[in-house]
Amino acid sequence: MCRGLLVEGGWCEALMGKGAIYELMFSRWRPAPGRREAGYTILMPVPGDLPVFLKIALEVCGRQDGTHRVETLVVPDQLGRAFEGVFEKCAEGWRGGAIRLVKMKSLGRLLGRLKNPHRNYWLQLVHGVNEARSTHALLHDADLFICDPGFLKAHYEEAEGRQAVCMGVSEVWDKWYAENGFKHIVATWEMMCEVEWFRSFRPWQHRGHHGGVGGKPHTFDVTLLPQCLTSPERISRHEKEWGFVHFNYVVCTYRWFQRSRGAYEDEHFRLLLVRLLIDAYDRSGWEYEVPALKKLERGLSDEGSRVTYRGKKTAGNYPEFRNKLHDLMMSGTLDKEKVEIMSSGVMRFDRAFGWRGA
Repeated sequence: MCRGLLVEGGWCEALMGKGAIYELMFSRWRPAPGRREAGYTILMPVPGDLPVFLKIALEVCGRQDGTHRVETLVVPDQLGRAFEGVFEKCAEGWRGGAIRLVKMKSLGRLLGRLKNPHRNYWLQLVHGVNEARSTHALLHDADLFICDPGFLKAHYEEAEGRQAVCMGVSEVWDKWYAENGFKHIVATWEMMCEVEWFRSFRPWQHRGHHGGVGGKPHTFDVTLLPQCLTSPERISRHEKEWGFVHFNYVVCTYRWFQRSRGAYEDEHFRLLLVRLLIDAYDRSGWEYEVPALKKLERGLSDEGSRVTYRGKKTAGNYPEFRNKLHDLMMSGTLDKEKVEIMSSGVMRFDRAFGWRGA
């Protein structure tokens, strides 16, 4: 029934917006695989229609010291034969140990077609945790570039040393938690967590949803309600961010762009970033929905362009984006050719917004 409603439009989305549906359909984990191997699994949620992020994630994580790594699980939010072909080709060149492609179950695949980025991410984590055979899991963000080759080794060892069920690298973005007695909450990206901690809560509890804790209502992002329900001494975080460049919310922006109609203001330059990464990393001929660079450049002056860059807030956001891009290009994680492609690709935007260097 839901499949038919999806085709007709809207009703399936409305139905799945009801929290009780998730509590019913995602109330249990699959049986654990038996004795867990000490170490961590990289959970690699990637957008199935943006294979460039699979290529990037494998290149980024492939440079890491593999000590303590048990395996890598690639979890696309939608799957077709074309993506499977990309994965198989990438896996042939992978030198980072065991790697598997995790395919969502039928309900997950159906929900993935609705292109809700927050729900997709949660579904990817649930399917990845169900498959994990290790004691720990690393939640890798597709738009995060790890620059320090010893980052994951040190991150895991710190989590083990502190006996932390969740070891974060960043503060959570939502100040509500600190203001309401939950200062221990950490951001999800690159969080190292014990798999059994994840499974000690029902799958639906990890979903981003409206709820409450301690009599206080709030909208919880993915994994944050379970963190609130965990003793503060069991969650830890590095004293400062280190060893990575993170752009944040890139896949979310792409999904909202896909669902939009008419001109779309790329306020934080995330679609531009995706296009620059495609041009630098992907020569496969994959047909991406992100407009070509020339079309994005038109949005600097033409308000009728599909993607535009004409808002006052947009101009104010350019330095932050451009400084991060500069950090990435100077980090040593990109080869000379990729740096040149991205540098030349962003040139017209530099001129338009008066950027003269970090």
